[in-house]
Amino acid sequence: MSRKARLVARLTLVSVLVSSLVLMKIPTVPNLYINSLIREINKRVLVWYSYSRGMDALSGERFIVFYHAGRQREAEMVLTAAEGFYPALAENFGLEIQGPVPVLLYDDRESLNKSFGWPADADTLGVYWAGSIRVLSPDAWINSADERDYYRVFAELGPMSHEIAHLFVDYLSMGNCPRWFNEGVAQYQEHRLTGFHFGEACSFPLEKAFSLEELAGFDTLEEQNRAYHQSFSIVSFLVETYGWPAVVSVLREFGRGADLEDGLKRVFGIDPNTLDGEWKRWVRYR
Repeated sequence: MSRKARLVARLTLVSVLVSSLVLMKIPTVPNLYINSLIREINKRVLVWYSYSRGMDALSGERFIVFYHAGRQREAEMVLTAAEGFYPALAENFGLEIQGPVPVLLYDDRESLNKSFGWPADADTLGVYWAGSIRVLSPDAWINSADERDYYRVFAELGPMSHEIAHLFVDYLSMGNCPRWFNEGVAQYQEHRLTGFHFGEACSFPLEKAFSLEELAGFDTLEEQNRAYHQSFSIVSFLVETYGWPAVVSVLREFGRGADLEDGLKRVFGIDPNTLDGEWKRWVRYR
């Protein structure tokens, strides 16, 4: 067995053993702790994997960017954006993330999509997964000879603010956040920091609205732009009506094991049907 194979086997064994101990000690909501355990193991495995592949690394205060030779300029831009967005997001979520967050820079869209088993032409700029962030090289999608405009485009249209917001949601909710709610929160923070959105929050076409039951299958919906727009609109409604701290409180309730219905009741005093009706009235009459 090769050294690499032995290390992978050991990491797998450690994961199984620790997961078993967690289940024995915390039988009430084991999935939350297993999600957190997997996240921390994945972060360390990705760092080891990147170094073992001979990738270069650029370290900041909160992030470490891994990249292939010849991509240092882009890695520097990714690190600058990540470190720049972090303080505002940490303040907004009321949380500090311990340890460096690994960011893996992919040279082209095909290799990024391949790492998740997606079609080669999937329109992806970045992905958050289990404590790590995967990013498409800015050179693969930005066409600008002006250095200042190049950096501006990446900061405003790139994935860093959005994916780092997912990072905070994951930590607060311990991985127990409805997918549409997660996307709505990430978009809300992205819009706040960069101005980007899939559509104005208060102008969603209600005749095309998904039910909350349909939104529960977020990734299976064919009209993804509409799903993103609706999730952003609903979270924006919650922020405007109840305040951003209340949304953070819902994420913390998810982290204690609450489902969507319980989280809404505990923080807002409403159920999913009431949320749907109040949101639609907000869009209709705002």
